[in-house]
Parts: sequence; structure tokens; C-alpha cells
Amino acid sequence: MPKFLILSQKQKLTIKAEESYLIIRKEKRVAMFKKPLSCCAILAMVGLLLLASPSVSLADPDPATFQDVASQVFGQGVGKCDTGDLYIFGLTSTYVQPEYVEGRGPYKSFLKFLPVIRWYDPENYFVNNNSVEGVFKTEECVLCHTVQTPTIVKDWKASAHSNTRPSEDDAKKYYLGDHNAIAQKAADIEKRLGVELPVVGCDKCHGNDHQKLTMPTWKTCQPCHPEQTAGHRSGGLGSHTHAFTVNTLEFSWHVGKLPEEVQGCAACHAIIENRCDGCHTRHKFNAAESRKGGACRYCHLGVDHREWEMYTTSMHGILYEEEIAVQDWTKPVKKGNHRVPACAYCHMQDGDHNVQRFGTIYSDMGMFEIDRGAPKHAAKREAWIKKCMDCHSNNFARDQLRAVDYGIRASFTKWREAANIIVGCYLEGICDPMPTDLAPDWYGHYTFSLLPNGDPRFYNVSEIERLGLEFICYQTAQVYKALAHMAIYNATYGTGGAFEQDRMLVQIKAEASRLKRFKAVEQKAGIDYKPPEFWKHGEYTDLLMGWKRKEGDVDLAWYKRTDIPHRHNADAGLETHIPEVHGHETKAE
Repeated sequence: MPKFLILSQKQKLTIKAEESYLIIRKEKRVAMFKKPLSCCAILAMVGLLLLASPSVSLADPDPATFQDVASQVFGQGVGKCDTGDLYIFGLTSTYVQPEYVEGRGPYKSFLKFLPVIRWYDPENYFVNNNSVEGVFKTEECVLCHTVQTPTIVKDWKASAHSNTRPSEDDAKKYYLGDHNAIAQKAADIEKRLGVELPVVGCDKCHGNDHQKLTMPTWKTCQPCHPEQTAGHRSGGLGSHTHAFTVNTLEFSWHVGKLPEEVQGCAACHAIIENRCDGCHTRHKFNAAESRKGGACRYCHLGVDHREWEMYTTSMHGILYEEEIAVQDWTKPVKKGNHRVPACAYCHMQDGDHNVQRFGTIYSDMGMFEIDRGAPKHAAKREAWIKKCMDCHSNNFARDQLRAVDYGIRASFTKWREAANIIVGCYLEGICDPMPTDLAPDWYGHYTFSLLPNGDPRFYNVSEIERLGLEFICYQTAQVYKALAHMAIYNATYGTGGAFEQDRMLVQIKAEASRLKRFKAVEQKAGIDYKPPEFWKHGEYTDLLMGWKRKEGDVDLAWYKRTDIPHRHNADAGLETHIPEVHGHETKAE
């Protein structure tokens, strides 16, 4: 079709959109339509006006913003998003950066947190800003907080902290377990500390000066619970021990995006490393509660780690739903005590708080391949078979676990086939766009995401790279999660299973075919295609951390610490999973 006809068509559409807009303005403001336009029609009008407007030309030194044009369409002024005004589809508002607090770790020079971090990492961030003054005893705290925060007081009164030597009736009433065992534990703590503890009151965890109150961390619990805290602090890479200090402060998905986007990373990881009430919630701190699966569900679910979904669709999970109301959760997680295994029964055997000790082999959430049944891992495998034999025969357990190995093995053949296609597109230079046409990754580099010094991610990448990340993280890893939790349906047909891998492999092949066809057509037509600028810049894209990186803004001394393991890091030159860098595997006892 001749070029002038195409332009004429565009002009006609633009005029029609503008006429519609003028009629609407004349009859009534947009917000008062008798018959409102559909969302698609309104957005199409905005798009047409943008196309027609000479002010949006990239050559214009002071182009109109999208908000400016949307303001004309909707008859609503451009304003800041924090005013409390209602912005139609949010099209005329401008982003206002929240209040941040300074980060810590190797990227503290530019890493930020929301102020809510003070509750998740209280040792480093908690600030006591209440107005009450005075030094108070526990009974005085209880008197005031019965009015101010009554649920907290009710929970505390139902806890072993308030009932260090409960009667048999109270132990049953508050679901505390064996009253004699509780009294003996209290006596052991008193002997170890050299103090009497008729109750563990408010001051023991928060202090008694209202102007100097603190929020508890695991260190607060350590004097009375040394065995539990020792277990909690003895894990390696990928454990609760380093969930925040390493797997958040050093991890690209958290460091590379806006703090308000990755609050979920900070919350779960900080709570489980820094505090004890993530599993047995305040102010009951009930061990029976932590033995139920719900204690783990808060963090261990969702697209990138579907442990809860896999467990609840396994036979264990189905029986859990049937038995949760009748099983006695006050009994310790020991052989013969529970008919149905919840998470803690297998992963915190005999109450051991080093959850990693009873895991399989850490493999970055299942994104790395390893044969857990190989002879070099025999001790781990035999330990799992022993646990399975609480309910199952030796041969049954052995066959089930070997089936897990074989399923994982097959899943990685699909991933490698997909990765081969994706890398091939990169080597041909046909990814749309190529890394140099994107915003810089969080390292400040323009490196292909699947290369050793790249940043595997699902944003600020080409479509084929995004599909690749989801294939390994959201699909291949979930095959492992499904198989390991005996979620047989999901391992094949359902969430994250083998058949979903098939679907995504087809998507990757289809995208690669499209890229190759486009390249062939462009070469034949002599078209020198340049990716649009929107791949590199935009209202959101310009906020990414890669743009903020500066020479020397990483604290390389952090990576010389030997008290913690470290993740792969291009800034520090650390490779993936080198034992002397990451620490040694925690061995089963």
C-alpha cells in the first residue's frame, strides 16, 4: 500500500478520536459519561493522540509526557501519586519515591529498604519512637496492654511463658502439651541462668524502660533456648541461617528492583533469619502451632518455590487436611507420634532447628541438577529412607525416592534443549532485543542473562530470555518440588509439572522461529532493524538499579567474610557454588 494512504488512514483515525474527545468534553466530563467508553477504547484514543502528536517525537528536546497527553484525553490534570486524588486508570499520575531507609550488605551504597524493615531486621533497624515514658513491671504492662492491645495479652496468658508450671488442666486448655515436661524445662532454664522464672514477662524480651524498648531477635531467645538457636544458626547456603544476610542482600532479584516491589523477599527472608516468631507466632510461641504445616506455608509457596502447593496435593497433604483437627500437635515430632507428617516431621526431625540438616542437597531451589541417589550422597539417601520407614517399607521408600531422581533427570533434558535454542538466538544476534539494547542489569552491565556474569531475570530482558528464566525457575525447579513432595499429579500434569515444561518448550521454539523468520525477512528486504527505545527507557525502566551503579559502589570486603557463605557474584568475581566460598555441605547426623 502506498505510504500516503497509510498516513491518510492514521490521520482519519486520529481526527475521529479527537472529535470523539471534543464531543465528550462538550457534553460532560469523562467521569460523568452516561455510557462510559470501554477501557480499550479510551486507551486506544490515548495511543492515537500520542501517535499524532508532534510533541512526542524523540527529536523534540522537551517532549510531552504520556501523562500530558492522557491529561488532555481525560480532562484531568497531571499530579503526584501521593496526593490521595483518584487518577483514572492511573494514567495522569506521576511516581513519587517512598521514604527509604539505608540498606546494608555489599550494596549498601545504593540498596534501600522501606521503613517496615525495622520489624523484620530489628537488630539493625528497629527504632523505638513511642511517647510513653516510665519503667514498668510485667503486671503493669499487662494492665495497660489489656486495654491497648488485648489480643497480645490474651496470647501471652495462654503461653508457656505465662504458665511456666501449668496445671494439667491449663496445659490442655492452652494446648501446651505435657505439663510435667513444661515444668521440667522451666526448672532446667532456671538452673542454667541462675534465676527464678515464675513467668517470662514482657521485660525479659522487650526491656522495662518504655523509652528504650527493643524488638526481640533470635539472640533474645538464645539464653533460654540454646539448643534451638544453635540449630537455627548452623545451616549453610540456602538455609534459614543466611536467608537474609546472604540470599537477600547478595541476591539480584532483591538488589536490582525497587524496594517496594521486593518487600516479599525482604519480609520472609529477614523474619526467618532474624527472629523466632516466624514459625511459632507471638505472643503464644506455641510449639504445637509450629509443628503444623501452616507455619511454613507463609513463605514456602508461590510460583518460584511451590513447596506448600506440592505438599497439599500429595497424599501426605490430603491426609493432613483430614487429620489436622484431630491429630495431637502438642506431641514432639518423633517417630510414632504423628499419623500424618507435616513439614516439621520430615524437615525438623526430633525438633532439630537446622532445617537444612534433613533436606536433600541444596540446588538453588532445584535450578541446578544433581542426582541425589548417586553413591556420593548415600548417607543422605539412607537418612531419608530411615525417616520414610516410620510409615513405609524400606523398598517402597527406596523406589519412590529413585523415581524422584529419574524425573528430575528427564526434566533437565528439556531445559538443556530450551537453553540451547535460547543461547543459539543470542549467538546469532537475533534476540529481540539484544542485551546492549536493554537497560543495564543490576551489575550495570549489558551481559546476556544466561552467561556466567549475567543476571538471570524475568524483567528487562528479551521475551525468549524471560521464557528461559521461567522455564528453569518456575517449571524445571517445580518438577523437583513436586516429585520430592510426592505430588504425583503435579509432577506430570499439574502445576509446574512435566507437561507444563512441554508447553513452555513449545513457546520457546515458537519465539525462536519467529525471531529467525523476522531476521531472514529483514536481511532479504535490506532492513537494518533497531529495537525501539522503550526497551531501554521508560518511566519504570529508568528506576531500575542498573542505571544507578557507579564505579566502586560495591563493598568488596563483604565478600571476604568467612563467617557466612556467599552467592555467585560478578562484582566480586565469585563463581557458582565453590566449596571454599560457599561452605561445605551440612552432613546428616
